[in-house]
Amino acid sequence: MNARPTLQFKMRLAGHLKKTLAEIDEMSSREFSQWIAWSRYFQPLDDPWSQTGLLATAALAPHCGRSRVPSPADFVPIERGPMHRTQINDVLKQMQKDLNGQK
Repeated sequence: MNARPTLQFKMRLAGHLKKTLAEIDEMSSREFSQWIAWSRYFQPLDDPWSQTGLLATAALAPHCGRSRVPSPADFVPIERGPMHRTQINDVLKQMQKDLNGQK
């Protein structure tokens, strides 16, 4: 999905306008370009993951040390392809170390 930013924007626009992708495809290229420009330069389309990440960070900040405050991006799902089980095990081991305060 990262390789297709236009499709990603189209899907967010469809959700924002409560329309299907087919209905967005019927939109003129001029109007679609105007939506892209509006979103980029004036008012971005809502991004629920980023908003939730910001709220989670604000809620957790008083309970964390200064150097351990999470960033909003920590709560946004990682957009990458599937991992091999050895990669998953490595990530889980690192998470366990992080939770236990180890390096």
